[in-house]
Amino acid sequence: MRIIFAGTPSIAAHTLDALVDAGFDVVGVLTREDAQAGRQKTLTESAVATSAKRLGIESRKANRVSDEVSSWISALNPDLGVIVAYGSILKSQVLELPAKGWINLHYSLLPKFPGAAPVQHAILNGETTTGVTVFRLDEGIDTGPILAQAVSNIGEDQSSGELLEALTSVGSDLLVDTLTNLEERLGNQKPQQLPTGEPVAGKISRSFARLNCSEPALAVHNFVRAMNPEPVAWFEFQGSPIRVLKTSLAEQEHLSIGEAKLLSGELVLGCSDSAVTLVKVQPAGKKEMSGADWFRGLRVESISIL
Repeated sequence: MRIIFAGTPSIAAHTLDALVDAGFDVVGVLTREDAQAGRQKTLTESAVATSAKRLGIESRKANRVSDEVSSWISALNPDLGVIVAYGSILKSQVLELPAKGWINLHYSLLPKFPGAAPVQHAILNGETTTGVTVFRLDEGIDTGPILAQAVSNIGEDQSSGELLEALTSVGSDLLVDTLTNLEERLGNQKPQQLPTGEPVAGKISRSFARLNCSEPALAVHNFVRAMNPEPVAWFEFQGSPIRVLKTSLAEQEHLSIGEAKLLSGELVLGCSDSAVTLVKVQPAGKKEMSGADWFRGLRVESISIL
């Protein structure tokens, strides 16, 4: 079976490696164009482009599937397309290029949390379980019929980055198993029962990541987990952003909302019902450090970060 693979970030590169290691014939790789990365804005190729080069697979870089790219895919004569976090919606004519269509690996239990950031939204929503879904791609946003799913637990303190790493391994295994038993899975595919008004788990902006202390402590803690590692929760202090990398729940009820002070050697922040400990922060232009160490350098009794 000849496979065309489309993907961009490291999670997709991991899955591409898994397919090749399992012996599948990946005849071409589609990934996004080189993009600026890091503080120096260095033009950097995607993790999938790097993997394709290492594996010796023909690849094409494109941020959308143009007529030229479509012709390239068609010339590969693929039996199946596999897409993992490519970053662009495929039009109907592209979906029809592989003989068996395209299948997608998605990091939630569809129909819940369709969209670009399902892991972050699962944590934001306070979910304790999530999973991965392999489904047939159609023109909707993660709406195609389901071929296979696997459930995973979400740790109480697990960040979105840590959860995504765990789901990447689960998803790669599920995809390999699906391709191994493809005809059976295609024959037993199940249309999604799409709930009315199910929100799309869209990409989260930096402005959205600003910390809101007026929420309950658990919601604030979940928010920080969901924003790590991207775009990272933050608050403004003396005109500069302070990134909040890690929190924990604290049993403090006498702090006012937004008040932060040292209590028993830890920097504790008041929320609407109790408090959270600011375990790890990163001031602008500096390395990450414990919240307590950052606060001690201010030489004040307390601050407000509303």
